[in-house]
This record gives sequence, C-alpha cells and structure tokens, in this order.
Amino acid sequence: MNLLNYLNQPFPKAESKWKTIISISLFVALFLIIFQPFDINHFQGNNKLLFLSGYGLVTFCALVFDLIIIEDIFKKFFNDRNWKIWKEFVTLIWVIFTIGLGNALYTSFVFGFYFEEGFSFFLQFQLATLIVGIFPITVLIITKQKFLLSKHLNSAKALNKNIDKTRTEINTNNTILFFADNEKDSIEFSVSKFLFIESSGNYIELYLFEDEKIIRKTFRSTLKRSLDFFKDCPEIIQCHRAFIVNTSKIKSANGNSQGLRLSIKNCNTEVPVSRGFVNDVKNKLSK
Repeated sequence: MNLLNYLNQPFPKAESKWKTIISISLFVALFLIIFQPFDINHFQGNNKLLFLSGYGLVTFCALVFDLIIIEDIFKKFFNDRNWKIWKEFVTLIWVIFTIGLGNALYTSFVFGFYFEEGFSFFLQFQLATLIVGIFPITVLIITKQKFLLSKHLNSAKALNKNIDKTRTEINTNNTILFFADNEKDSIEFSVSKFLFIESSGNYIELYLFEDEKIIRKTFRSTLKRSLDFFKDCPEIIQCHRAFIVNTSKIKSANGNSQGLRLSIKNCNTEVPVSRGFVNDVKNKLSK
C-alpha cells in the first residue's frame, strides 16, 4: 500500500469533544505543574502555580476554537462519515500550531521583554511545539488505526457468522403509520418494506424498498421519537446515534478502522454501528 492510499483510509473521529478538550487541558496544566520542563523550575514568583495553570487555559481555548468553532463552521469537511487519516494528521498539526501560538502569546504577555525578539520567538515556540508533538501524534494515529481495523474486522467476521444469508424474510403484517413532529406529514408502510432511518439534525430520512426501488422520505423528527413507532417490531433496533435499522434486511457486516458497517439488502448504502450498539446487533442476529 502506497502512502497516498494509506492516508485516504477511513479513521474514527473522537466522539466526545468536550471530554477530549477538558482532559487534554487538565493534563497540560498538571504536567507543567508537576514536572516543570523547559527550565520552568527556574521561574521564581509568588504566582508560579497560577502562571503554569494558564497554559492549561490556553490549551482549553485553542481546543474549543479548533474542535468546536472551526468544526461547526466547516461541517462538510469534518463530517465523521468521511473522515480520513490525512484529515486527522492535518487537524492535529493545526491543533499543535494553534496551541503553540497561544502559548507564545501567553508567554509574551507574562514576560513582556520577549516581544523584542519578534518573529523569531514565535517561530521557535512553534518549532518546539511541533517537534514535541509530531512524533507521538504519528505513532498514536498509526497504532490506533491498525488496532481498530483489526478489532472491527474480527467483530465483523463474528457478526457475519450470525447472519443467515438464506433465511426467509420476516413476513409480518405490521403496518406503521409514521407521523412527523407536526403531526400532519405522515407515511404508512409495511415493516417488511422498511430498511433503515438516518437522522441528521432535526430531520430524519426514512428508507423503504418497494416495487423494486428505494423510496426515501424526509420528515422533521428525532431518532428517539422515530423509534417509538417500532416498539412492537423487535427486529427494528437502533444501531448508531443517527441510525435505526431493520435487522432482517442485513446482508452482511464489514469492518474498517471507523467501526462496523452493515450492508443492507437491495440498497447500496452502508449503515454504521456504534461501539455501544454492537452487542445489541449481535444479540438480535443470533436469535
């Protein structure tokens, strides 16, 4: 595999942004306070603890800007379903740059005489931050990608053993009368025609297979509310924070570093499975 193909492989995005932001910020502050690297131990002052904690605050602000504000502005680029290894590298290098810039500005603010060094001071700060961060970032990405790819491929293999590709489709007479939030827009369909639902913001897209074609309907509703319409249909389960799937329509399971994905009969779209729902899917398919 050449470098370009490797960098274009799928990669999982962090699901809990605020947890990541807070944990990294606390780690930076505690690391500096405890170990005091980069000759920090030579700094003398009554507010040394407060000064070192400031770097944690700088990290927090930079991460909020990078992971919350920037991602909200460029939603298409940061779509987790299209996240690649190269995007992870670029994003982390950008994060290192913003944190390094923030640290340089903060240090300059505390020690005003550094302003005299101008651009060279900021460049040195960026180079030091990049040198410190680039190696662990590279190792982390490569290790994480290989571990998750192997894990999810094994999970997909185990899941496929529970999928009877020749089993007869469930012939149910259950009919669902689905209403949107406004209680006006609606659709009626047989459960045997239902494939899956995908949620996006305040809207859901409902997929049916009828008359040898895919029918897609969009409604203003939530995934949680949508699931209530299938409470008498045990084969319909949630498999992801944004997906509900008809387990009787699953053709096979595939795995990549982002997680498990389900191939659906009569449909080219693959449905993702979150880690928290893997066992639910396995249990349902093993019955």
